[in-house]
Amino acid sequence: MQTIPQAIRHARDDLDRSLADLQRMFRKKTGIAYVGRVDASPQAHNWFRRFGEDVRFCYVNPRGGEAGGVPVFTSMAEVPDYVDLAVVKVAPAIVPQVIADCGRRGVRDVIVFSSGFSEVGAEGAALEAKVAEAARAHGVRVIGPNTNDNTFEQFPVPEHHRGGLIGLVTQSGFNGRPIVEGVAMGAAFRRWVTVGNEVDLEVADFINYFAHDPQTSVIASYVEGFKSIPKLRLALEAANAMNKPVVMLKMGSTERGARMAASHTGHLAGADAVINGLFRQYGVIRVRDLDELLETANMLAKLPAGTGPNCALYSVSGGSTTLMAELADSYGVSFPDLSPATVEKLYGHLPSYVTVSNPIDNGGGFAIAAPQPQRLEVLDLIAADPNVDVIVVGLTAALGLLSDSFAADVLAFAPRSPKQIVAVWGSVLTDSPGYRDLVKSGVPIFRSFRKCFRALRAQADHARAEASFRPRLWDAAPLTPAQLEVLGQEGILDSAQAAALLAGAGIDRARERLVQTAGEARDAVAQLGGRVAMKIASPDIAHKSDAGLVRLGVTDGEAAAALHDELVARAAAYSPSARIEGVLMQEQIGVGVEMIVGLSQDADLGPTLTVGAGGIYAEILRDAATRPLPVDRGDIREMIASLRLSPLLDGARGAPAADKEALVELVFRLAQLGLAAGPGIAELDLNPVIVLPDRAVAVDALVVSRPA
Repeated sequence: MQTIPQAIRHARDDLDRSLADLQRMFRKKTGIAYVGRVDASPQAHNWFRRFGEDVRFCYVNPRGGEAGGVPVFTSMAEVPDYVDLAVVKVAPAIVPQVIADCGRRGVRDVIVFSSGFSEVGAEGAALEAKVAEAARAHGVRVIGPNTNDNTFEQFPVPEHHRGGLIGLVTQSGFNGRPIVEGVAMGAAFRRWVTVGNEVDLEVADFINYFAHDPQTSVIASYVEGFKSIPKLRLALEAANAMNKPVVMLKMGSTERGARMAASHTGHLAGADAVINGLFRQYGVIRVRDLDELLETANMLAKLPAGTGPNCALYSVSGGSTTLMAELADSYGVSFPDLSPATVEKLYGHLPSYVTVSNPIDNGGGFAIAAPQPQRLEVLDLIAADPNVDVIVVGLTAALGLLSDSFAADVLAFAPRSPKQIVAVWGSVLTDSPGYRDLVKSGVPIFRSFRKCFRALRAQADHARAEASFRPRLWDAAPLTPAQLEVLGQEGILDSAQAAALLAGAGIDRARERLVQTAGEARDAVAQLGGRVAMKIASPDIAHKSDAGLVRLGVTDGEAAAALHDELVARAAAYSPSARIEGVLMQEQIGVGVEMIVGLSQDADLGPTLTVGAGGIYAEILRDAATRPLPVDRGDIREMIASLRLSPLLDGARGAPAADKEALVELVFRLAQLGLAAGPGIAELDLNPVIVLPDRAVAVDALVVSRPA
């Protein structure tokens, strides 16, 4: 099994190869072979044209001959030298042989339409593995199977387009089509790739390609699952390095933490929390629906880098501006007051009864009665205000002359505006002159204020985060022989094994002693500082406090002796088959902020770190932050700062401030342990970790080992 650093090196090499191959693949094609059913209909020949008017075509089919003037060759061995792409739609059992034939003929780029592979079960998955093997053996790059041909479809750039192009990659052809149909609302696309089952090329390869493509400004993606997390991380790093925002609709946001049976951390670090943590690390803008994916990517492609966050909200009615202000405020979008000088000048054009300080209401009648030069002067005044970076124009209805005039102003003003303009067209009617003018203006268009302000907030957050984008290091100190021995055990580790694992990682833990008699318990009180916690030691009882098998604040030796026998008896009654190793006596740490810090395994992203509010209420409060490994100390500080309990660490109601940097260091050491152990640690809880003014100390540990 590969170590994580080895997997990263392999992923980097793989991305380098696929980038070179995709740059070749996407060069203009000279000839395309369609392998499969022959169709001489005009519709089929129109389909060919999407690859380019001057591209030559042929069929490959055992029948031979010709079809509507297009030659039909009986095998790939016969195709002319001009063929540099094969589109395959044959029975799935034949696909591996066709891939091999393409490689032998020197056709290195293949799109596989055919379905009936891993999406239909184990037999299809086995056949898909043969496709992958044939592609590797013959040097062929494959998009698919179970995909379509849109990778080479030509998308028109809309009239009066301003801004950049969107690179789109989806795992669903049907859910990608409504995105590229956004051309009708002024979006512009570099290309659209549907990856299908990803037998070879995958989402990460295309994110990396678009990151390096000079004609792509924004990367948009519809994803149901990730094939290679190391490749995905490296591709997102490349997008950050090239200043290309990534907007992603990631499916599968249901909670999967229930399958983590033992640890609190496993329940807190559900699938969606891990994905959100990954996206937070790399600045990925996550959206929740197809229209939001289109509209957000379109806005980011049109707004130049460096666009500020401050918005002026401008509409034709008080109701619209009120709705705009409320939704902007709910998403934390900045809309500061205009300067007094701007307000005074605006009232020189607008009625005295409307509000113009921001939001700006022109009263409606102004948009109908005033001549356009005067209406444009109002826009000039708003754009000239030093507190404004973006003008959000709200048109909530298709209302004849009112909305048509307002949209005509946007069309006239957009080319000369010194500030960016974003428009919201709230009506379902899109056949009006007003809507057509908005599209022709080239400004980004949204269909609701909610999506508009959500996107503007995401844009502002992304802009702020850009300065801190950075690669994370995958190297961790190797496990010690003692740690390797401990992780060779299966299941929940006993207290001594857990202590050895954590000691090797340098994690500060409360002093403790395992006792097996009442007399040993009596003596341990003084040895551990005069105030102890006592808990049953059993690898078969995971959450001891839930079973009443923990006692705190024991200060008397005789009481400890009696309590020893009571805990052993209670444990035997609670779980008669449980192994009882004794009673763990532990120095009782002073009062501090209780945290939970843990590791779990995500099915897609691997080792995962969680930090949150700890103690017995960890799962009730569910105040936690999650990141997939690797992380750095900056990530950990961000995780801690995101918690609702974070102010408690700074001191509250006269309490002294806790040592947050000690907590950061403890969490980082645990993360490095998780990175070094990889899947060997199935689950790990440090709960609670008590953060004091001068240290952070782990009080209790639960470790579940899963040997390779």
